[in-house]
Amino acid sequence: MAEETAGNSAGAQAGATENSGMQMVMQHIYLKDASFEAKSPQELDQSGGQPDINLNLAQRTAKVAEDRMEVILTVTVTAKQGESTAFVCEVQYGGIFQFANVTEEQMPYVINVLCPNVLFPYNRAQIGSMITAGGFYLPPLQPINFEAVFRQRLAESQQQAEGQAPAEDSSVN
Repeated sequence: MAEETAGNSAGAQAGATENSGMQMVMQHIYLKDASFEAKSPQELDQSGGQPDINLNLAQRTAKVAEDRMEVILTVTVTAKQGESTAFVCEVQYGGIFQFANVTEEQMPYVINVLCPNVLFPYNRAQIGSMITAGGFYLPPLQPINFEAVFRQRLAESQQQAEGQAPAEDSSVN
C-alpha cells in the first residue's frame, strides 16, 4: 500500500511538473491613464433615486519582446440618473508580463484570463478612490470572472463561425 501511494505521488508530481512548466512573471504594473468627469451636485436630480451603474471592460495587448507582452485593462464605470450622466470614471492599468513555456494555444487564455485577473484589483481600487473623491458613493466593484467572460467570447465566436459556414456543412449527420 505504501508503495502504491509513493508511486501515485510521484506520478502526480510528474504531471504537475509538465503542466506547471508554464511561467508568467509580472515585471511591472502601472497606471496608464485615469479620468473622472462628473456633473456638479446641483445639476443632478436628487429625487431620481439610485443611479444606474454600467461597467465596461476593454483590453489591448502589445508585444514588447519575444517573451514579453504589455497588457492594458481599461475599466469604465458610468452612472446615469434618468437621461443624465452623473459621472464617468475610466481607468487604464497596464502590466508588462514575461512568459516562459507558454504555447500558442495557451497564450489567448493567459492574456485574456490570467493577466486581467492580476490587473483588475488595481483598476478597482483606483476607480473606488476617484469616485469617492468626486463626492459619490459606489459599492465596491465585485471581482470579475475573466475565465467565464473568455469562455463566453469563445462560444460566441464559434457560433458566429458556424453560422457563416455553408448550408451543406451545417446539415452533415
